[in-house]
Amino acid sequence: MPRPPAVHADSIVDAEVCARAGSTIARRFSAAELPRLREAGGHDDSAIEAKFQFSQFEGRPAVAGELHGVAVLTCQRCMRPVAIDIEDEFQVLIVDEERSDEPGGFEPVVAKASRLDLGWLAEEQALLALPLVPMHDNEDCASAAPDEVTSAPEPEDEAPDAEVGTTHQPFRNLRDLLRKQ
Repeated sequence: MPRPPAVHADSIVDAEVCARAGSTIARRFSAAELPRLREAGGHDDSAIEAKFQFSQFEGRPAVAGELHGVAVLTCQRCMRPVAIDIEDEFQVLIVDEERSDEPGGFEPVVAKASRLDLGWLAEEQALLALPLVPMHDNEDCASAAPDEVTSAPEPEDEAPDAEVGTTHQPFRNLRDLLRKQ
């Protein structure tokens, strides 16, 4: 995971102090406070509520967290906004350098424990919880409804001998042409 940049001073905590005290912190983050979510296509209506429960594991700060919120993204079927519910739980261990193991079931996160940015951590976990391709459910998506398919508009400069109400089929005899070759 990349190192967290400082976003807002009020979301930066000393994870070591919080872990020793067993602190619980709850915060709400708007789309304006989640720049990477916005880079991933998040709209202004996106918001995350996060709860962080600090503890210690093997002398390191650990965080058990919960995320609740909505990420408003663009549906990749119909290109309209789609609200993706975010309901996620995570357990991370704050470490100084990359680790390949998961000590005690905690996911290692490389960050400076004395200046842990809770906004960055919440955003990181929210990004991991999002679907790879955001889409409406089939019944909610305009492109998935076969009875709502609209036809292309008729061109205005049609040939003068074309009858009104006939359908123009430019590839009607394509199969015959291909067979002749």
